[in-house]
Amino acid sequence: MSQANSALPPATLDLASIGDALTVQHVEAPQGAPEWQRWLEEIGFIAGEQVTLMARGLPGGDPLVVRIGQSTFALRRAEAACIRVTRTGPAGRNEGGA
Repeated sequence: MSQANSALPPATLDLASIGDALTVQHVEAPQGAPEWQRWLEEIGFIAGEQVTLMARGLPGGDPLVVRIGQSTFALRRAEAACIRVTRTGPAGRNEGGA
């Protein structure tokens, strides 16, 4: 049921598991790089958008391959850490269950 999904606290995209269905809550740029917020929003990371972590680079998990809408991007972990998300479904699914 959706109650379990709505109880999950927001996390950042860099902490997501591969295949998780996520929803962007907001972007919060670090003090040292305030331009990241505008840049991430311009490429599609805006509140309400669905995003999926597709893969992580090796070694160290950098960069991350993410899909938002019909676009696929490679983000550094530091950039992905600026994107607050909530899980909308289990790994490999695009929507919450019925």
